[in-house]
Amino acid sequence: MPLPRSLLAAVVLLGATVQATGVSGTALGFATGTTGGGDATAAAPSDITELTEWLTDSTPRVILIDKEFNYLESQGKCTDCKCCIPSSNTCGSSGQNAIDNSDWCGDYPTTTCTYDKAAIEGINVASNKSIVGVGSAGVIRGKGLRMENGVSNVIIQNIHITELNPQYIWGGDAITLDGTDQIWIDHVKISLIGRQMFVAGYKASGRVTISNSEFDGQTSWSATCDGHHYWTILGYGKNDKVTFTGNYIHHTSGRSPKLEFNSYWHAYNNYWFNNTGHAFDVGEGTNALIEGNVFHQVDTPFLTDSSPGESYAVSSSDKSTCDSKLGRTCAVNSLISSGSLSVSDESVLSSWPSGESGITVTNASRVRSSVLSNAGIGKLSSSSSKRQVQPVPYVPAHSQAGPGATPVSEPHKWTWKTVGVKPTQAPQPGANRD
Repeated sequence: MPLPRSLLAAVVLLGATVQATGVSGTALGFATGTTGGGDATAAAPSDITELTEWLTDSTPRVILIDKEFNYLESQGKCTDCKCCIPSSNTCGSSGQNAIDNSDWCGDYPTTTCTYDKAAIEGINVASNKSIVGVGSAGVIRGKGLRMENGVSNVIIQNIHITELNPQYIWGGDAITLDGTDQIWIDHVKISLIGRQMFVAGYKASGRVTISNSEFDGQTSWSATCDGHHYWTILGYGKNDKVTFTGNYIHHTSGRSPKLEFNSYWHAYNNYWFNNTGHAFDVGEGTNALIEGNVFHQVDTPFLTDSSPGESYAVSSSDKSTCDSKLGRTCAVNSLISSGSLSVSDESVLSSWPSGESGITVTNASRVRSSVLSNAGIGKLSSSSSKRQVQPVPYVPAHSQAGPGATPVSEPHKWTWKTVGVKPTQAPQPGANRD
């Protein structure tokens, strides 16, 4: 008698070089000690109904994402619904209108729109879950993941979250934290998102590590009218401690990241490429330690006119100070065809919290090749598995992938095109309204 499909998936995965838990490696940084579903038997759900049940129940689980789980139209569409045209949309159908969310639209002109309902709210993931993609086959389309209200001990690894109403501001967030602890996001790819690719809400998100992930901002509906995604990474949680390392952030135009409200973010050994606006926007009490990163064709690596936050970006002139204060070797950031990055508030070094374990900050000269080789899906030790899907390489016409970049797989349904022109300054859709 043939094995059940879920058991077969587990057997095949365990036959590769992946650990018996289904998770590859262990969490480092502030999320050290996160175990997710632990030693629960790894299994693959059969459809989106079963996946949703497993994600939301109280049972510790190792959930294998071994194919595409498509939520598009699973909750129907909102047709001829109220939207607005923000002042940022100066390019019509190539821009982003906004779904009328709360009072964000304000006095902007109204219009109608049709959007997919499933993407508006993410799946409420419960505690003690490991969500692990198999090879490069693991895709969740049309629905994000949300952890809130005390959820803890969750691992999200090696999956691609995509197609959350990318035409619209407020179309959906890919990964949301709001009142959590011990969350490890690793080797995840995020693309074609309407709003934030990652967001930490106003409640404390606790200890978080985001590692080896790809934030792909290529889009045909841009809030900055240039084919680059504006709403990228938002950290609003109070008292968050976030390790952000080994990530590839490309073709964005803002909020990469925007940080605020008394959190600690350690961004090291990441590769930013082709950002037509700003990367870091640090405000109100946030402590940001920025070291060993590469900023390549980034107009504004650090938005200096943002609200006052405490930031320290390691440069050759102050590296010795960082070494002395932290008691280890710090790494200088690298800027290639980019704007300036000159912030050196030593209070960040003096008040840096304990608990960030297992990190090794490498020289920036090694970062670009390392990130391009390792960030995103299908690049775990399981990538040699026979179950791995090998998509046909596809590069959009307007893409300017960095040297050595891995071609992105062909997007679902969308036709890529060159849109708009590069703005002189990234606009702020809905100024003073988050």
